[in-house]
Amino acid sequence: MRTLWGRISCPTLLVRGTESWASDPSKDGRLAAFRSARVVNVEGAGHWVHHDRLPEFLRLVREFLAE
Repeated sequence: MRTLWGRISCPTLLVRGTESWASDPSKDGRLAAFRSARVVNVEGAGHWVHHDRLPEFLRLVREFLAE
């Protein structure tokens, strides 16, 4: 999977809920596999950030796409 992630050449936004069962990509090394990515942690959200915090998720995605 890391090889595939390294092939992604466009900017990438990794959105993660702080209450998710999945670890933080910036702390577990997954972020380093991407060429141009950043992690945004959404406080209080679980693994499905778009479900738990839809307005914040949409704001983050819209801001990212506008860059």
